Amino acid sequence: MRKGLAVIMILALMMQIVSLGIVFGDEEDSLSMSWDGVIRDKNSKSISTIYENDHFSIDIQLKVKGNVDTDSLYISFENSSSYKLTSSKPGEERLYKAKKDKNTLDLIYLGGGETNLSLTAYDNNGNYAYLNIELPVSDSSSTPSSTSRNIPKLVIAGGTSIPIINAGEEATIRIPLENISSTAAKNIQATLELDSVDSPFEIEKLSLTYHIDRINGKKTDDAIFVVKVADNASEKIYPLKLKLVYYPLSGKDPETDEYTINVRVQNAKKPPKLVLSAVGYGDEPLIAGEQRKLTVVLRNNGTLEAKDIKVKLQGLKTDGFTLHNSPDIKQIQDLEGNKVIQLEYVLIPSINMATGNHELQLKVDYKDNKKTDYSEEFTFFLPVKGMDTAVSDIKIENIQAPQEEIKAEENFKISFDVVNYNDIEADGVRVSLVTDKEIISKSLNIQSLGKLANNERKRVEFELYATSEAVTKNYPIQINVEFESGVGEKKSKNTISQYVGVFVDRGNTKGTPRIIVDRYNVEPSIIKAGDIFQLTMSLLNTSSYATVSNIKVSLVSDDGVFSPVNSSNTIYIDSIGPKESIQNVFTLTPKRDAEHKTYGISVNIDYEDEKGNQLSSKDMISVSVVQQVKLVLGDVSMPFEVYVGQTFPVSIEFYNMGKTTLYNLMIKTEGNFTTQNSNYYVGNFESGKTEYYDVGITANEPGPINGRIVFTYENAVGEVFEEVKEFQTNVIEIPMEPMPDIGMEEMPEENKIINIAKSPYFIGGSILLAVGIFFVGRKIYKKKKGMTFDE
Repeated sequence: MRKGLAVIMILALMMQIVSLGIVFGDEEDSLSMSWDGVIRDKNSKSISTIYENDHFSIDIQLKVKGNVDTDSLYISFENSSSYKLTSSKPGEERLYKAKKDKNTLDLIYLGGGETNLSLTAYDNNGNYAYLNIELPVSDSSSTPSSTSRNIPKLVIAGGTSIPIINAGEEATIRIPLENISSTAAKNIQATLELDSVDSPFEIEKLSLTYHIDRINGKKTDDAIFVVKVADNASEKIYPLKLKLVYYPLSGKDPETDEYTINVRVQNAKKPPKLVLSAVGYGDEPLIAGEQRKLTVVLRNNGTLEAKDIKVKLQGLKTDGFTLHNSPDIKQIQDLEGNKVIQLEYVLIPSINMATGNHELQLKVDYKDNKKTDYSEEFTFFLPVKGMDTAVSDIKIENIQAPQEEIKAEENFKISFDVVNYNDIEADGVRVSLVTDKEIISKSLNIQSLGKLANNERKRVEFELYATSEAVTKNYPIQINVEFESGVGEKKSKNTISQYVGVFVDRGNTKGTPRIIVDRYNVEPSIIKAGDIFQLTMSLLNTSSYATVSNIKVSLVSDDGVFSPVNSSNTIYIDSIGPKESIQNVFTLTPKRDAEHKTYGISVNIDYEDEKGNQLSSKDMISVSVVQQVKLVLGDVSMPFEVYVGQTFPVSIEFYNMGKTTLYNLMIKTEGNFTTQNSNYYVGNFESGKTEYYDVGITANEPGPINGRIVFTYENAVGEVFEEVKEFQTNVIEIPMEPMPDIGMEEMPEENKIINIAKSPYFIGGSILLAVGIFFVGRKIYKKKKGMTFDE
């Protein structure tokens, strides 16, 4: 018993402690509202009765406690349709921005006999307070307001959302008109007034005035306007003025009101944009002196129509391209958005045109629907086979492309062989692709193959991607191979092209957002082992609806060839929006001993979708590295002094101390003298090899000789280098020995020998003999050295 009593006492004590905590602890959030019962007219005098259309005011007291958001306090009376604020924005006739403590509501009574004013106070934190006020209203015809009680009042009904109209479309705008009085309004005329300067509407298609026969008291009807928005209207909110003119049932004087209506215009249409989409001339270069049909394809990348199009072919000249029975200016009436048009010309390259790529321009002038002028200029190049040199017989063979359908947002590969069937070596061979915008090349945009010897073939592979914008159709892909052919001054640039098609089936695109490397670039374009370069990479979010976030991008290279410079190989990106691409730059350097070849770099991407799901993707890019070239020149060997008119030898030893072969090594000597066999073509000079260069020089006049030995060569990708070694010597006249006098006594034998040795004829002959011995000795040395190397 005592034990049970003790438990009861403990529980009672705990309840008292909890009760104290409530009283003295943290204050609960609360919001309360009260009225002092006083009604004042618009002159601030106390009144006891409110009549229809009377203006009056009341004071509402708000008290707040705890965490009430006083910056977002409002008093609303939406359920009391007989009352509204005397000054308010459309749609906010019954919403008052409040503050704590005293709030004065200036109201107007609209009639109808409703005595209850139901008020609600609230904030953004979810606190509410309610108050019902009974007001002394009267609708008696004997009141002082009886003369105004029969006047209707039209307003725009509250809560109307802003109409949204698409550019280029016709839409219907409904504006609800509410008669807030108890008296009917008749012969209602609603008129929209437009800004003539900034209006997006086409006036001739706009019903500016709408008539309503009658709106009874406390009823609503719509004013209806059919509008047409211009194709090129700017996206924004346009304010329109609505004027109302109406009459009471009894009486001849009209009532007028004016309101502002906001209309939002959104525009997904793009202005016309004409681009040069493709140039066709066949599979082979144009032949100098022969006719060839040229086709150019213009595409309107905008969604709006291009009108009054004038196309002019520029760059024509008598010693270049001329037209055969074809005007250089063509007129096109119009071209719809996202459509193409093909134009044809018949070209004749001049018989004197050199082999290579030659330039033409296309100038396009056009207008949009509002007669706004546009102008575009495009430059393109056409390959010509002239009569000056033979063209390397380059072919594209063994093309492998997907035979099955490709899905949108899917990777695929195209590979092929580039072969040289000509005896002439092809230099500077570069391969590129031209695709529609829906097909993206994820490989390096241009792949350099360097040189192609006779019957040499190299395999090329591109990785591509069909974006989510790809439609169901066959997409052509143009393969371009650029190269140089010929030798010396007759070397020329050429291009061949071939097409392959892939069929894309759009089907149902994948729902998971993907990040891909849609393009990348390296600077400089030729990366040398040990040098710093910048890799600029663009990441594309292929999704058209989802944003990806918390993106981590890491680079991993084959065999660890590439290392980051003053940075990490990993970057962080906060987010990428739908169809948005972001560029990032990595600074890297290859190892100094990296071999000359193309290396792969893996791009590992980790990211999250909008729901926080962890996703990942992996891309591969390719970067070519070449070894540094290093040609070392020895000292020039030559006599310190020579005679006028005599030939003497000049020689130099040179070494390839780099780790790669030097190509097309050519040596020549220049200076104020005459040379014999100055030009020496070495060809390909392998790493670690040593060679000599000899040349015979003849001095033409006394004085100093200033000469230079010039070495020119290329690396594996056709980059040209030059090394120069200068030399100098002195040239003197051959001294003339005076003739002996006739009749002089004969000299002793030893004096004759001395005089012969001093004779200039003897000296000159000795020099010539030394030159001969030098050249013969050098050739024997070279021959022995070559035999030893072979052994």
